[in-house]
Amino acid sequence: MVSSLIFSIGIIILFSAIFALISKFFRQPFVLGYVLGGFLIGPFVLGFIKDVEIIKQLAELGIAFLLFIVGLELDLNKFKQLGFVVALTGILQVFFVTLVSFSLIRFWLPPLEAFYLGLVIAFSSTMIVIKLMSDKGELQTLHGKIVLGILLVQDILVVLALSILQNLGTTSLFTFVSLLKGLVLILLAYLIGRYLFSYILRWSASSHELLFIVALAIGFLYSGFAYYLGFSISIGAFIAGVALASSPYSVEIVGRVLSLKDFFLVIFFSSLGMQISHLRLEHGFTLLLVILILVMIVKPLLTFFILKLFKHSNRTCFSSSLPLGQISEFSLVLAGVGIALGHLRNETFTLIVLVGAITITLTSYFIKYDRTLYNLFYPVLVKIETTPKFFDIETVQKDLSNHVVVIGAHRMASRIIDTLKERKENFVVLDYNPERVKCLLAEGVHCVYGDYGNIHVLENLHIDQAKIVISTVPNLNDNLRLIKMVKEVNKKALLIITSNKTMDSLMLYRDGADFVVFPEYVAGQKVADYLLHLNSKGIKKWGKHYRTSLIEEIRKNHLFM
Repeated sequence: MVSSLIFSIGIIILFSAIFALISKFFRQPFVLGYVLGGFLIGPFVLGFIKDVEIIKQLAELGIAFLLFIVGLELDLNKFKQLGFVVALTGILQVFFVTLVSFSLIRFWLPPLEAFYLGLVIAFSSTMIVIKLMSDKGELQTLHGKIVLGILLVQDILVVLALSILQNLGTTSLFTFVSLLKGLVLILLAYLIGRYLFSYILRWSASSHELLFIVALAIGFLYSGFAYYLGFSISIGAFIAGVALASSPYSVEIVGRVLSLKDFFLVIFFSSLGMQISHLRLEHGFTLLLVILILVMIVKPLLTFFILKLFKHSNRTCFSSSLPLGQISEFSLVLAGVGIALGHLRNETFTLIVLVGAITITLTSYFIKYDRTLYNLFYPVLVKIETTPKFFDIETVQKDLSNHVVVIGAHRMASRIIDTLKERKENFVVLDYNPERVKCLLAEGVHCVYGDYGNIHVLENLHIDQAKIVISTVPNLNDNLRLIKMVKEVNKKALLIITSNKTMDSLMLYRDGADFVVFPEYVAGQKVADYLLHLNSKGIKKWGKHYRTSLIEEIRKNHLFM
């Protein structure tokens, strides 16, 4: 048994590496390579791994480890400022997606299986979304926080859903007791993590090795307790992670187990591919297409319109709903419970696994090209645009005129802002990161939150009276739209636009930009000017100046934290 397990893991890693390299060559997500590799070595193709029990154990252990780390990265305290909106949005989204999906799938499957699939469709992948949005640097934006909050609410709701599903067909008293046990598990996890394990971790923190072992032990302890109460060990592992997330040592723990996360990521997706078999359902491919539409189109649409009820901008609603277009790791846990309880057939489980493989893979493209997709639907969305509730119009001075508009307040813009402050210019800064807006407001900078892809936001910045409009955000489509709007209402305004591609720069000049900041070219020109006009002593002087400026920037923005 041991040698069989070692052989299975070795085969999984070997084929995952091969197909990951192939995926990289074709510029595809690694996830696709892992799933394809697992499919090939599984019992339905090459048959290198035929022991179904080993596959199930690897998958369950992989999910438990992954969700433990996901829980560690979800600090409940981070979502207090959006608590009501996020909680209500998450609850409404799960309810309506489940209802719509159940009502439609009922035409193909029995009511119980249709209900399972409704829940499977409603939940989205915390693990995948966090990773992809983190890679894009969008976790600290407003839509990033909304997405994380919705996912957190979903993860809590799925614990309650599992409590109900495990007691379907029993008396309402037993169902209530199981639901109560789920709530008790969550409450105990929070209380014990805050009042007991925090002290144990503090005592263990003197040794990195001891802290790592203690954190893992706590994870397995919660998993065992969840299993004792009748839940999946994955639920316990996730709750253990959430319980430890508020600890001051959570960052250290995440850093220590990060390599384990990557390892079990491979195991999980490979095992997902191994479980894909031939669809034998009547109308199987028709039903597959229906479910894919529900997951990738209907669910994001419902989330979009729920968020619109709270007066968010189109861009925020779009960027918050698009990443949810896949099913969750918990969806597979739900399906596994359904198989174990006899509620689902093997064919239905295969269908769910296939949906997971497809939607999780496509999500990486949706998140990567979300701005492109938004621009594609912009002509339709602009008709329902409203002034966002969270765009603080009162901070926009009504007498703004002959002013400078700076779009984007990241590192590049900081030097521009400092210069405008030194010259005592009348200017306003627009940024999409609410935390950055708060910092600038605290410094006395006239700054507002908003998305420059929203025409109402630009109108409130009085661009028709601005003397200079500077965009430090290198997004081609948004900048082209910005140029067009400024030229329509204010032909005299000086337009300074940022680009990160040569051909994009030429397109911006073609459409009316007065100066395009192409960082690589401008930096090269700057060095050339230094070489032309300064000697070695002068260049060293400017080097020291930039070093001092960088230190100040790091201290101000806490870039090492």
